[in-house]
Amino acid sequence: MMSDILTQIKISSTIGSEVISVQDVKDFVRIDTSADDTLISRMITTAREWAENYMTRDIVSKSRIYYLPKVDDRFLLPFAPITSISQVTVDGTATTDYQLFGLNEQVVLLISLPSKEVKVTYVTTGLPDESIKQALLQLVSSYYDNRSNFVVGESVNEIPTGTKTILTSFKTMFI
Repeated sequence: MMSDILTQIKISSTIGSEVISVQDVKDFVRIDTSADDTLISRMITTAREWAENYMTRDIVSKSRIYYLPKVDDRFLLPFAPITSISQVTVDGTATTDYQLFGLNEQVVLLISLPSKEVKVTYVTTGLPDESIKQALLQLVSSYYDNRSNFVVGESVNEIPTGTKTILTSFKTMFI
């Protein structure tokens, strides 16, 4: 049934590269060996994805598809700032009958309204901010130091509060 379909978002492709490198992490954590480079690389991606989902903003540029089963007249595109919109499809037909508003041009106003369903293909800019890089370094360091959830005789660490504090200023209350 169409009414049961929820709003969905999908990453078509990741365009940008990581904002911190394996060497940045090794310098931050003071690692002198290359034995864990692959592990650190995966942790960088995991930390960035966690941060992006926490903030509802992209740190690395991406191409995304956003699907809304029902729209009245306007909606927000998540993970702004938006670089460009490739296509807007309203009720299965491509249209240019819309306007963009907002500081990051993330508010889409449909001129002919309402519609049953809307699909938007767009590209995000990403946020290579120095504060975000610092938060990612702290998060990867925490991941590296706490590679398992259970350690006998030690307490389990959660996401460092400094990381959340830094990222909160970039957070978008969206999803």
